[in-house]
Amino acid sequence: MAKADGPLVHASSPSLAGSLSAARRASTPVLTSLALVILAGWAAAPVAAQVVPQPEGEPAAAVPGAHLEVFLMTMGPGDIFWERFSHNSLVIRDDLAGTEIAYNWGMFDFNEADFIGRLARGRMRYWMAGYPSGAVAEVYRRANRSVTVQRVYLTPAERLELQAHIRETDTEANRYYRYDYYRDNCSTRVRDVLDRVLGGQIRAATDGLPTEATYRWHTARLLEPVLAAYAGIQFVVGNRGDQPISVWDEMFLPIPLQQHLGEVLIDTPDGGRAPLLGPAVQVVDAQREAVPGAAPNMLVGFLVAGCLIGLFFGVAGRYAARGGRWAVWLLALAGCGWSLVIGLLGSALLASWVFTDHYFWGLNENVFQASPVSLALAGLLLLAAAGRGGMWIGRTARAVAGLAAVGLALQILPGFDQVNGEILALTVPAHFGLAWGVLEAWPSVKG
Repeated sequence: MAKADGPLVHASSPSLAGSLSAARRASTPVLTSLALVILAGWAAAPVAAQVVPQPEGEPAAAVPGAHLEVFLMTMGPGDIFWERFSHNSLVIRDDLAGTEIAYNWGMFDFNEADFIGRLARGRMRYWMAGYPSGAVAEVYRRANRSVTVQRVYLTPAERLELQAHIRETDTEANRYYRYDYYRDNCSTRVRDVLDRVLGGQIRAATDGLPTEATYRWHTARLLEPVLAAYAGIQFVVGNRGDQPISVWDEMFLPIPLQQHLGEVLIDTPDGGRAPLLGPAVQVVDAQREAVPGAAPNMLVGFLVAGCLIGLFFGVAGRYAARGGRWAVWLLALAGCGWSLVIGLLGSALLASWVFTDHYFWGLNENVFQASPVSLALAGLLLLAAAGRGGMWIGRTARAVAGLAAVGLALQILPGFDQVNGEILALTVPAHFGLAWGVLEAWPSVKG
């Protein structure tokens, strides 16, 4: 255990380090793009903290709960895409027991039975666990992730209640919970347990305060450097992810939680008001680039990519029309690949509305850009290249392009305000280019 006013203990913990190592090993190509999207950062490895001045006031034994101190530990972003969302935990120092434990609600296991199935269904199981704070700080130091701690100013009775609640939670019967990447994650659990012992004061102070942010905006800015995860989030998050969120909601991220709790004033026993958090103490100073402060705008890049894809299909169709057999197969194979991926993504998106608990995937206007109709087009392209397929390939290509056009036109109507401009920029020109190429390569199906 770290001394109250001394340096951090650089102790090692096999279980702690092993958990972080396992999480890193699991971030391999074994994970599908679906996993990249759903796990987009809300849990890293176990965590623990420490540091802080010696408790002030009366001796520990004088008042029940006075032997306890509570600290908020906030860890900065890491390298793996889900670590970009940062992390946090609550540290409870018990001077009577001689312990300083960091409790972290961000535990998951890639090797758990039915992990991928739960992931796909939106029923991820996370859990809470506690680790010695010194060991955790050392793990984050080695990962080059910043660590700060702040005293949480609770009354002795509130500290005692918090410890009792956490001890009850830190049991096999109670530690597990259904993870929701925006509404119930490792950061909201820290927020909620503090709000519980404070009688709802945090929620009362923050739930009605608007922000200019949305869930999508925050996710986009944090995933900007990870293009695959960024594009995946832009595709699967539907209209619900674009609704403005309150300060209370924004605390689904650890760093905003730290910032907002630092502004919360709570009732004091003498009838006054005082800050909930003390000054931040830097335990680990990481050397890495700052987190983006705003969501990027990749519209131009996606539009260029979509136009190049569409142009490729159109040019291949023109060469095929001139009798180039190689161009026929080039168009068929490339168009089949594009349509197969788009059709599978669209089918998965539609199925998620009915068969999964991914609340934020619903009401998603991207179904116009990625529909199961593209699966039919993929098969018809191969049949047409082999000399079969008839008029259906032209009708199907036009149907796919028509749906894309409808999705674009809906943007002008009230209620259809999903922020999916980048997806539109990529898919609309590509779909129209493929339809152009098909009608050029098989002119007999134009009628």
